[in-house]
Amino acid sequence: MRCPYCQSVSTTERSDRTVHGYCRFRCRECRRGFNERAGSVLDRLQLPSDVVFLIVLWWLRLKLSLRDLAEILLLRGLVFSHEAVRDWEAKLAPLLTEALRQRCKGKIGRSWYVDETYLKVTGQWQYLYRAIDSDGNLVDVNRAEFPGGPVS
Repeated sequence: MRCPYCQSVSTTERSDRTVHGYCRFRCRECRRGFNERAGSVLDRLQLPSDVVFLIVLWWLRLKLSLRDLAEILLLRGLVFSHEAVRDWEAKLAPLLTEALRQRCKGKIGRSWYVDETYLKVTGQWQYLYRAIDSDGNLVDVNRAEFPGGPVS
């Protein structure tokens, strides 16, 4: 594994593991220790990565309130604040959406629909459209400046 601090490839895996079971490494160049989450978005989290992803997925998918989500998982022994979920969402939602888009790339349905509208954004008219296929997957989104505004 490459060192997240000096980018050296001369690292050795240590025999012990972190509290959450992640592999630990040591860099021969800068002599720093790190685990497999170091240098990523998930660095410094006090919960395992899979649990954090599950919490964010539940928050996005089930539309629970942040306090309800924290309370549900408190019953299962996981202690975190509702603000932590908001921070995790800000970090992980772009990663999840990009991964889902990559998974659906090239799998657009045979028919798709376009919604289009005109919006006034900071005093300028904007043309906005989005294309959605028959399965509900987002095909394309575009926004363009429309100088004249919509025609009545």
